[in-house]
Amino acid sequence: MSLIFRAMTAQDLQQGYHLTQQLKWPHRPEDWQQALSLGEGVVIEEQGKLLGSAVLWRWGDRAATIGLVIVDSQQQGRGLGKQLMLTLLEKVPDYNVRLHATEMGKGLYEKLGFVTLGQIHQHQTRALETVPPVAIPAGLTLRRAQPQEIATLTALDRQAHGMLRPQLIAHLISQHQTVLLADEQQQIYGFASLRRFGYGWAIGPIIARDLPVAQALVASLMQGLRGEFVRIDTDAALPLSSWLATLGLKQVDNPTTMVRGTPWTPPAGGLQAFGLMTQAMA
Repeated sequence: MSLIFRAMTAQDLQQGYHLTQQLKWPHRPEDWQQALSLGEGVVIEEQGKLLGSAVLWRWGDRAATIGLVIVDSQQQGRGLGKQLMLTLLEKVPDYNVRLHATEMGKGLYEKLGFVTLGQIHQHQTRALETVPPVAIPAGLTLRRAQPQEIATLTALDRQAHGMLRPQLIAHLISQHQTVLLADEQQQIYGFASLRRFGYGWAIGPIIARDLPVAQALVASLMQGLRGEFVRIDTDAALPLSSWLATLGLKQVDNPTTMVRGTPWTPPAGGLQAFGLMTQAMA
């Protein structure tokens, strides 16, 4: 049988959703729609059946992420995952490409030139019991992000991890609850977003100057979520993980952060990425 490699279209999203269901990943059809609206995907098809998929997001002219790399459970061992990855990597030969690998996929990515940078701690609870008080650092004010601040938040987001994501930031401000902390001169010390994802709610990205700012942003977005499913993916090297555990958000997974190219080095004293948008989009 001949395999067909082609661009992913909106008509493939339902079959992609079924692939994530096989793996017991939490993605909803709406999450797939959002992923494709911001990126570009490739699929493998055989006799009209989708056997695998992968999605690439270009964040500026030098950085990209890859995610939703999935092969049908009955098609393992045919090298389809490698072919999907090579197809996407050919599109961005000079980019620094980042992904978050499962233990199963790590070996493949290493063969493709990716190196390990660290780990992500995936924290979640099926019913949030402890809603923390909002402790705003002295001199700062909490408020909703405004459309006219897209460029500013995009620059701060890029400072944290090197990815230029204006479309994503615009989407988070216009379609979801995005809050920020700023001082009297309107200098922004951090921002974070709350949105529907998977089984309930996800908080991320969380871009902040330090831990107290990150905690205040997260706490503000948790207000009203008692009893709800909540998920946050945080860099294991940053101190947010242990605080989330005290709130009852258990660590349920620890994917490996990998990069092909030059890793991003945040400027000294700049903002850091305490929380991901998603593991795929980082």
